[in-house]
Amino acid sequence: MSIASIAASGMNAAALRQQVAAGNIARLGVTDSVRQGVTTSTLAGGGVSASVTVEPVDASAPVSDLVDSLAASSDFKANAKALARADEMVGSLLDVVA
Repeated sequence: MSIASIAASGMNAAALRQQVAAGNIARLGVTDSVRQGVTTSTLAGGGVSASVTVEPVDASAPVSDLVDSLAASSDFKANAKALARADEMVGSLLDVVA
């Protein structure tokens, strides 16, 4: 896998984590709502895959969701920066070759 595809998979996983955390926070006052989580796994060629799971009820869930939302935002930004650097490296390589 290329650096770009690894970074893109990380961005997708981070975006999913942020969406799930936001959904959990939005459903706080809803009776019998299901709390969701995200499970990630490493892919053999590099990168990650992410899937939504059902999580057990937890009294500290709102705090966990807020923290996870902030962490997911930082993860997204880091992967976006890696993607930008990979693009710059390819551009520099093409400049050297040309």
